[in-house]
Amino acid sequence: MSGSRDPTWVFPPPCAEEEVRSVATRWDVPLTVAEILLRRVNNPDSPAARDDAIARFLNPSFRHLHDPYLYNGMHRAVERICRAVVNREQVSVYGDYDVDGTTATALMVEALQTLGVPVEWRIPHRTADGYGLSDRGVELLRDTAGTLVIVLDYGVTAVEQIATLTREGRDVIVVDHHEEGETLPNALAVLDAKCARCTYPFPGLSAVGVAFKLLQAVCDALRVPPGRILIPGLDLVAVGTAADIVPVIDENRVLMRFGLRRLRKSPRPGLRALLQVAGLAGKELTTSSIVFGLAPRINAAGRMGSAETSVRLLLTQDEDEARSLARELNQLNRDRQGRDQDVFDSAHRQAEEQVAQGARALVLADERWHPGIIGIVAARLVEEFYLPTVMITGSTPFARGSGRSIDGFDLHAALGACANTLIGYGGHIKAAGLSIDPQRIPEFRQCLQQVAAERLTDDLLSPRLYLDGEARLSDITPEYLKAVARLGPFGPDNMQPVLVSRGVRAISDPVIMKDAHLKVEVEQEGVTREIIGYGFKWAAPLFYDAANRSVSAVDIAYVPEENVWRGKSKTQLRLKAVRRSDEHGRLAMVGKSLDNRRRAVNLLGQNDQREVMREGHRPQR
Repeated sequence: MSGSRDPTWVFPPPCAEEEVRSVATRWDVPLTVAEILLRRVNNPDSPAARDDAIARFLNPSFRHLHDPYLYNGMHRAVERICRAVVNREQVSVYGDYDVDGTTATALMVEALQTLGVPVEWRIPHRTADGYGLSDRGVELLRDTAGTLVIVLDYGVTAVEQIATLTREGRDVIVVDHHEEGETLPNALAVLDAKCARCTYPFPGLSAVGVAFKLLQAVCDALRVPPGRILIPGLDLVAVGTAADIVPVIDENRVLMRFGLRRLRKSPRPGLRALLQVAGLAGKELTTSSIVFGLAPRINAAGRMGSAETSVRLLLTQDEDEARSLARELNQLNRDRQGRDQDVFDSAHRQAEEQVAQGARALVLADERWHPGIIGIVAARLVEEFYLPTVMITGSTPFARGSGRSIDGFDLHAALGACANTLIGYGGHIKAAGLSIDPQRIPEFRQCLQQVAAERLTDDLLSPRLYLDGEARLSDITPEYLKAVARLGPFGPDNMQPVLVSRGVRAISDPVIMKDAHLKVEVEQEGVTREIIGYGFKWAAPLFYDAANRSVSAVDIAYVPEENVWRGKSKTQLRLKAVRRSDEHGRLAMVGKSLDNRRRAVNLLGQNDQREVMREGHRPQR
């Protein structure tokens, strides 16, 4: 969360002190970490159940993976793939152009080739072919010879298209994780845990995760050892899982733990080259490394050109080709970044107009916007305005839209309520896509804004910062960081713990970096720590009030981290939110220290200086 809006601080309910101490002793962790751990395992009723849940959480194992045959249709899918392996049948693989789809495609193609199956694969072009298994996708598959078609990361709503393929004599296996439509396609098998009739216990897998489950069952049926197909593919599973922002709990926790290990120790040539161009080679890799380092570069191919480039990168075993493709993706990502700002500025002007009119959902449209960028920009606008946002681009015969949402507003369901204005739609609760006749955009805008007005209460329009507990700065030690690292891998539903420390004061000049970020050293009870606040330039006056020439006591919400620079390690607090302490007064600064404060305020820039001196608090945005 950026520092551009004031979130509502949500404190967790307290845990029983006796239980916290028991867990701290049993698992050798600080009390603060023990309390977090108890909440992460949902506090099972009995001590035995609690300890078992904690053991599974701290020590993810392949033994914790669910039986893949709990998927409806898994037996039929496995039998058909095994028959293709025995008969050396041609198989066609058709995947999505995002990271989840391209990693799932690479995983499936690589596995089938290892099993000796001839494979052809296709990835649709975002602009020319559209999203999903469209009519154009059927035409692409007609160019392949496969009697078995495996569709990855979509297909659960492609009823007509799969019916066409079936009539043409092709068996279709759908590997998906999106919400089903009114009816399921008449495929040989539909593997999707979000389907109402599916009995699989965990619906949170990404498409590459579901593909892994299918291959897990196939390898078991053919008695293929894990080291031949499953383990080598874990780096792909980790990348696709992290990039798709699925919950890092249950099976995803297992796949991410071992996938990250594979990515660190033995990545395939393409990912090794991509780590190099992203500046991540030799660094400790986390879910965030994938989300902010690898994923944008893999996605850039599908956004700016053809996603087939990404699949080739993931499949190649040639080091020179890997380096060349990685450089190409890196350049495409730079090109994408260059276009982002122009689209953002244009969309921002439309957004301001709709906000001024009281809209609780934004529907922004311009046929000139690049279709590969609108999803990214929509996410930025959600962060800026904290409103569900749909961006639409393109002209006749149809335009395409990409939307992002906020907590508490089901965007997929909202699009369903406006389905009569759309050609088609699909996606998830917080991210979805659509196609629409450009002439009907005003009608769709009115419908979505009406749905948002009915379903979004005032309290949902304030972003929430969920906190994990309170701590003193003295609690944040290297031992604490080691203990909290055991809670990883982190991601949705298992985020890095956010702590609160009250009544801290700045003891150094706030430094503004890159005209946006804040660095300041703070003190509490004689203990000092360094704060880094990305996008928190505005917060400098909270630490030092230039108008009153005083240092304020503040409460800070932060993520403690280990910062390693040039081989040296130190504890750093990554700021999530800051506010003035109610229970503490201000400590006036005098003499030389005051001169330092003045120099720090000078770093803010003249406009912000005037605001600070006039108001003595955060500049209004």
